[in-house]
This record gives sequence, structure tokens and C-alpha cells, in this order.
Amino acid sequence: MKSDLDSQTYDRWLIDSCIYQDNTLAIELVGGILSKEKEDIDLGEGNIIKGVYRVEPKGPRYRVYFDDVVFIQVFDECANKGQDDEFRDEGVIGQYKSSSLLSYIKSETLIMDITPGELLHFEVRTGEDWFHVVTREEPSITKTVT
Repeated sequence: MKSDLDSQTYDRWLIDSCIYQDNTLAIELVGGILSKEKEDIDLGEGNIIKGVYRVEPKGPRYRVYFDDVVFIQVFDECANKGQDDEFRDEGVIGQYKSSSLLSYIKSETLIMDITPGELLHFEVRTGEDWFHVVTREEPSITKTVT
């Protein structure tokens, strides 16, 4: 799904807030800008990443809003296998034409029996987390004022 968020790569988008309420999901994103100086990041237990640039939340802000959310699954950006990527649209927000998640929901849950309508699987990728959202409507993307 093409959007204004594609002005930079997914790993430059940071999550400002995320609110799920009454079957709606609002993800507030802020664009990240690389710091000017390298630094070392201490991950603990003697693990240090040396000479990296921090991504600072100083860019544009957007709200990604989903209505009629049926299912949400969130993974750390590093924990994703990229499963079913060949069926995913390009972009920060991608729609899957087919996915193992959609197959699971249709075969192993009662969702299709209790609510009508076609299910859509979207994924919002950020530098922190990847959101898998199953809904019946495309999300809206709005630039927010800072």
C-alpha cells in the first residue's frame, strides 16, 4: 500500500504511541533522523554495539488508523522471519494477498462464522515493531501536527 510513510524506509519510523480500543487501532508514528555522532550501545551482559548512529524522533508525524480490527499481533522488528513476504505489497504499510495468518484465522477461529465480510491482512513495519492487523477496511494515514 503506497503512502506518505514510504518517503523513508520502515526502520526510520518510530512508535510514539499505540492505542487499541473498541476494535480500532491508532498507531502514532514519528519519523526518525540519524544522530550526527556515532555512539556505543550497551545491550547488557557484556554485549556492546560499537559505532552506531542513534535514530532520534525528530521527523514528521503520522497516525495510522484501523477500524473494525479483528486481530492484532505485534512482533519486535528483529523477531520477524519475513514469512509470506512474496504475497505482501511493498511499503511501510503492506497488504498481504495471502498469508498463513489469514489461513489460520479462517480455519481455526470462529471469526468468519460470527461476523460477515472479507478479511484483509496489513502489516505496519517500524524500526521497533511490526504490527500485523487483520481488518475489513484499509487503514487511513493522516499527517498530524506537532
